[in-house]
Amino acid sequence: MISIHYFEPESQSWHSRSLSQLPKTIPADARVWINLTDASTDEQLNVLQRFAIMPTIVEDFSRQRHPPKLETQTDFTLLILRGYADADFSEYTQSAQVNLLYSKQVLISIVRCHNAALLAQLTPQMVAGQSPTIAEWVKQLILAVSASYLEKLINFEDEQSELEDAMLHRGNDEQMALIMRYRSVLRKINRNLAYQKDIFSDALYEEQNPLLKQFNSSEIRDFYEKFERLHSMTDLYYDQLSDLVEGYLSTTSHQINERMKVLTIVSTIFIPLTFIAGIYGMNFVYMPELQMPNAYFLVLIAMALGGVGGLIWFKIRGWW
Repeated sequence: MISIHYFEPESQSWHSRSLSQLPKTIPADARVWINLTDASTDEQLNVLQRFAIMPTIVEDFSRQRHPPKLETQTDFTLLILRGYADADFSEYTQSAQVNLLYSKQVLISIVRCHNAALLAQLTPQMVAGQSPTIAEWVKQLILAVSASYLEKLINFEDEQSELEDAMLHRGNDEQMALIMRYRSVLRKINRNLAYQKDIFSDALYEEQNPLLKQFNSSEIRDFYEKFERLHSMTDLYYDQLSDLVEGYLSTTSHQINERMKVLTIVSTIFIPLTFIAGIYGMNFVYMPELQMPNAYFLVLIAMALGGVGGLIWFKIRGWW
């Protein structure tokens, strides 16, 4: 289903329209928002053909999943953004995909988001008697996308601090598995933010960038700084989690080495004792020591001295 909202300059009000009711040439002071989120593939194609959108842009705009991207043709600009729609970083189900095609008078959008609260923020706001510029709507959506990450990242800082304390005092495999899930989610988020940061970074240094048609340099710099800061935060958290993983593995390895050292010391002490016991356990008829009245006690004393001597030697060498 196609949802078309048309702002009439004469009445200064918003009205629902069908595609056939739109004027062939949109007046300069009119505004059109076409929501294709619930439209079928054929309906999407009809709308995009109505505005003579290039096939390559149509293909990218219609995809359900596409990395963040900026592309332009003569009148329209394609902007694809990705927001974060999950409640926290314990799992990553699906990004909020925001596909925008816009000109000075027309905004065509497809927003796919399973989070109802975020979906409301990613919906252009229409106020009776007011006709916001398309640039204001696009700016609202860009800021909503960046805000979808910021709140989660700020909350995650406290979670990570608690996790660090827990790993320091009583780290276990369950916490290790949680850290690995967090790292996986942060890596995916970092990739999305890198794409979006680069979109606005390029706009700062390219004189013919399409974003400059709608926004001034200070606004673009603000967009860039927001996504660059988010990207830096995900980098920082990912590195800190990696440090926790390395610390846990190092601690575990050290504990294993300590246990192996104890086992090695015990084995080293008992190897000569086992050798002595093996000799006197052989079934030979003639063994001179068997005829000695105190041979049993002498062998026990020799074995005890050998064991104690081994421990003293390890202590002197600093191995124990």
